[in-house]
Amino acid sequence: MLQKEHRLTDKRDFQRVFHHGQSFANRYLVIYYLKNRNCDTFRVGFSVSKKVGKAVMRNRVKRLLREAFRANREQIVESYDLVVIARPSASDLNFEKMLQNVQHLLRNIDRPEGQNRKPGPPNRRVVDKQGERKKGVQ
Repeated sequence: MLQKEHRLTDKRDFQRVFHHGQSFANRYLVIYYLKNRNCDTFRVGFSVSKKVGKAVMRNRVKRLLREAFRANREQIVESYDLVVIARPSASDLNFEKMLQNVQHLLRNIDRPEGQNRKPGPPNRRVVDKQGERKKGVQ
């Protein structure tokens, strides 16, 4: 079980991480993260919606997530506030797969900014025959 100092429980803290933090996702989990200068350890909160399943399944997913973060707490070297959202497909995971997905997310938090995102398509200007830029096209 995660120690109390590693839990993110206040609604205002969740909202701050959602609005000001960055995110990264994989097929099963989404993580929002924000550096916390007030605390010297990481804090993590979990959000598992009813889309994941009934209460038994949601609680199982939260237990697996808590244990996966407890097992990987040494990998989080800086003080971050983390919010982890379980996607509906997370209900199919066993502990080993959950552990792999959490490790994948934590590896991507440590990357410098700008390396977490895949580069998008280049901006191209589409010009019609009169030389005017078409609407709706970048």
